[in-house]
Amino acid sequence: MKTLPLILILAMSACEKPKNSYDKEKIAIQVADRFESFVMSMNELSGEELSTFYSDDPRFYWVEDGRIQYANKEALMVALTGLVQSLKSTNLEILKSEVEVLDEGSVMLFAEYEQVAEMKSGFSFNINGAMTVLLQKEQGVWKFLVGHSSSKKQRGG
Repeated sequence: MKTLPLILILAMSACEKPKNSYDKEKIAIQVADRFESFVMSMNELSGEELSTFYSDDPRFYWVEDGRIQYANKEALMVALTGLVQSLKSTNLEILKSEVEVLDEGSVMLFAEYEQVAEMKSGFSFNINGAMTVLLQKEQGVWKFLVGHSSSKKQRGG
């Protein structure tokens, strides 16, 4: 008789929803929508809007082709602002993307992309690349905390 209350407590606790339960599909959709907004802001050359996608967290950094290119958001924003101001137009197109929800506040995003840009000077360039980004939710908004982008290289074979 003494074990009956213990069994009932264990059975009831097994039926409870876990405290760390969250809707992965909803989070993945939020991040995909946020990334789509990033692409639109890039294509509109909206430097001010682009700055809102990157975290102010002191842990922020961005890697390009295997080396830390921007050790903090300030360095990235100086370069991004200069690029946006020198561009006449750009077309960033996402070829493929995947979102992996790590927990309710952290997500990994992978995207393959092509970008065609024309400078005000008349010079143009194409980038065929990929990026991997760790996003974190900050005050209700998904932001890039750590990112890596690289251009596709021809491989011997």
